[in-house]
Amino acid sequence: MARYKYSKDSNISLKDCYETLLKINPQMTQTEFAVLIGTSRQNVWQRLNKKSMLTIQERDNLKEKLEDKGVQTKFLNVAVINDSIVYVPVRKEVELSCGTGSFANADFVSDTIEFNINFIRKFGGNPKAVSVVFARGDSMADKIESGDALIVDESKTYINSGKVYAFVYDSELFCKQLNKTKGGITAVSFNKEYEPFEIDKTKQFAVVGQVIGAMKRI
Repeated sequence: MARYKYSKDSNISLKDCYETLLKINPQMTQTEFAVLIGTSRQNVWQRLNKKSMLTIQERDNLKEKLEDKGVQTKFLNVAVINDSIVYVPVRKEVELSCGTGSFANADFVSDTIEFNINFIRKFGGNPKAVSVVFARGDSMADKIESGDALIVDESKTYINSGKVYAFVYDSELFCKQLNKTKGGITAVSFNKEYEPFEIDKTKQFAVVGQVIGAMKRI
């Protein structure tokens, strides 16, 4: 399995961010943009043509100030490709249960990881739709251990039997192998000490995405 480290940068380029905000407010100056991200106009001017990424602190400053103004900030959470690099959102406070279920909060983004785009494609992933979450519990051992960082392709929501998925079930997040049956869908653990269970059609169920890879902490 691959190992990972955190990037100090966010998942969006400074230039792309400024251009997005200009579409919202065509009158925005570089000075106003600099105030929003917490830096100087000179700093912004120097970085605009250098493919510079917003730092995590700058992204957080911008997100807070835009939300105070009632501006939608979903564009700050989207993985952005820059040449051969993809900046993948990390949901550090989200855990996929490899056991009995964990609380669903899949929209929380607190960091980014920088990947080579070919690394994502090697696993069959869509670089524009991947995110990273963390495993908790031992029901998927020994292929997935508690604490592993899981790469989830959120564009792969169609269930192919035998693949591993992140999904919400009855307001909890799970990581299990899903199998289609004549009667519905069965969730299967790799750890044989855990019994498979049928997805109850009367309860909330939604596939977040397919787990295409797992990484160990350094």
